[in-house]
Amino acid sequence: MIQGMSGLGSADPQGLGPYRLHGVLGNGRMGTVYLGRGAPQRGARKQLVAVRTLRPELIRDRPLRARLRQEMQSAAANVRSRYVADAAGCELDGAKPWIANAFVPGVSLEVLVAKFGPLPESSVRALGGALSRSLMALHAAGITHRDLGPHNVLLAADAPRVVDYGLALGRMSGPATDELADDVFDLGATLVFASSAHQPFAGNMLPMAREDPDLTGVPDGLCPALFACLHKTPDSRPTPGVLATALDLAETAEQPAVDWLPEAYAHEIGTAADAARKLAGRRLFGR
Repeated sequence: MIQGMSGLGSADPQGLGPYRLHGVLGNGRMGTVYLGRGAPQRGARKQLVAVRTLRPELIRDRPLRARLRQEMQSAAANVRSRYVADAAGCELDGAKPWIANAFVPGVSLEVLVAKFGPLPESSVRALGGALSRSLMALHAAGITHRDLGPHNVLLAADAPRVVDYGLALGRMSGPATDELADDVFDLGATLVFASSAHQPFAGNMLPMAREDPDLTGVPDGLCPALFACLHKTPDSRPTPGVLATALDLAETAEQPAVDWLPEAYAHEIGTAADAARKLAGRRLFGR
């Protein structure tokens, strides 16, 4: 998310909702992500946030807007996890719709693996424990991620966090139980990428009827758990709770992430955090 950080341009807004904007964190197919600061409601403590604008044509459907709004409200009220970026409000009916989460001073798993190669097994186990617990927190609040992947897993110095939950706007929704199992499938694919630097299926697509996942390069000790996550039958996939225990029985994820990440990863995360401090102004960062 924080790749390509820059100051605001002449065409960028100075603020969105209650948030004053300080810079651009990145751009994507849904819109632009800004670094902002403010409070989600009057009287609340000001915080740094990542504010994602959403192209209006993507959320023309009123039931979709209602679902996004309800999930953000549920996340703000019910999700308390060090592995999930806190919800910080949304405005979906205006001319420039946006959705905000607490800013994470980290780098995406996608970028780090592409730059430095896959993680060792011990790091993947800690990461898997963290991400499994993030799904436990979201699912307990009635929220499915719908698009968990290396691009929206941010690794920060203290802990990994998932972002952009609920924003798979074009993804068809099935029964609630299938959506929960699909999150586990996506988690398995994410951990295959983390441990091997490739996706388990060609073209990053869901498995074809006769296709088995490609676990080439995945450490043998991880293969049973990840293969189970990628099972073609949703009911046969493990729950996030079972997976958290299987991958991270010692709860290594509770330790600062820089203690279990490779040094190159930790250094890159530190560099990115410094860039964010400069963008926001050091006197604002961490307040």
